[in-house]
Amino acid sequence: MTETGAAPVGASAIARLSLGGAAVGLVAGAGAVAFVAVEHHLTHLLWHTLPELWGLDAAPWWMVVGFPLVGALLVWAAIRLPGHGGHGPLDGFGLDIGPDKIASVLLAALASLCFGAVLGPEAPLLAIGTASGMVLARSAGGSVRQVMAIVGAMSAMGAILGNPLITVIMLLEVALAAGTQLARPAVLLPSLAGLGSGYLLQVGVGQWTGLGETQLSMKSLPAYANVRVVDLLIGVVLAVVVAVVAVLAQRGAASVIRIGRGAALPLLLATAAVTGGAAALAAALTGQSYELVLFAGQTSMSAYLALPSLGVAAVVLAAKFVGYTASLAGGFRGGMMFPALALGTILASMTAMLVGQAGIPALTATGIAAATAAAMRLPFTGVLLAVLLTISAGPAVTVPAILGAVVGMLIRLALDARAPAEGVHAQAA
Repeated sequence: MTETGAAPVGASAIARLSLGGAAVGLVAGAGAVAFVAVEHHLTHLLWHTLPELWGLDAAPWWMVVGFPLVGALLVWAAIRLPGHGGHGPLDGFGLDIGPDKIASVLLAALASLCFGAVLGPEAPLLAIGTASGMVLARSAGGSVRQVMAIVGAMSAMGAILGNPLITVIMLLEVALAAGTQLARPAVLLPSLAGLGSGYLLQVGVGQWTGLGETQLSMKSLPAYANVRVVDLLIGVVLAVVVAVVAVLAQRGAASVIRIGRGAALPLLLATAAVTGGAAALAAALTGQSYELVLFAGQTSMSAYLALPSLGVAAVVLAAKFVGYTASLAGGFRGGMMFPALALGTILASMTAMLVGQAGIPALTATGIAAATAAAMRLPFTGVLLAVLLTISAGPAVTVPAILGAVVGMLIRLALDARAPAEGVHAQAA
């Protein structure tokens, strides 16, 4: 294979790369499933098993505040290792994590995600994928290793997105942003082969039921048979608000990083205390679970839509925003996509409380799509994520999802034109 951006690669070479991509997809997919399982069990141990052993019904306030501080110290230790814990959440998609860096990345990610940081698992999954690709292609040329790293990253993402179609659209959007670096058959076809083999591990084949499948969906939505004009009009306003909130969290985090530059450990501890304190305060004020504030939020989507009142939802929203901003800024490791989706879902729930519950499927689709487009600059991925999450209400949610993605992306572009964001992007590194 020629170097990236050089002459086109022949069909036989692409076929060999695709076979290699299928092998990388199996390894990366297995590693990603293992990471998700470890994260889930460790989180359950810390936040549920330990309180039960101590005779408590739920984690007390001092644990909600204290565990993020413990996580901050563990992250600090992990970033002292080779690899420095990998990329920060505001650095976008990092596709350059090799096997020599993966230990620090995984340790920092587990210390962040399991101890309550408001970040998602997509960043460590990408790291597992790129390291897998580089290991399996270690004897090949540099350009082949680069392709296999991308293949592995896309395969690993399927472990959390649940449906490879979302990852396909994400890959195409990232490739579009990167230009000829990624938008070539020699990259896209092996990546597609890797996605297929990686997803096979989740759903199984024949009598084997697989290693477990992540399903991102909201089953409790009411039916939404036809698009209502009022939902589109309200959706425009909702999408604007969601986009502004998502970008404000990123811009606020960037400002905190600039202020705390040169004081990494104090910044980590301070943002951990703010995150835990926001969760504990919200739980005390609302009677809701601290889990609605801590963690990424992808498993709490239905709970956000079931919040009992506008006041409770406003408190949860404010605490989630504060925790998200602090986690982005402090030095924790993880992804920034799923907490943004959580903010979009909470705002959709609040809007439905104001205008009526009949439009909640449309408003939810609008909020999720707008959040993805604004936070990640991935509008097509946002549409597919929103539709797959809300499709139980009916296919009509596609239209408000598209509206949300378009408005969210336009707001992001307008805000970037006024004040370009530093170090916030959604392209391959």
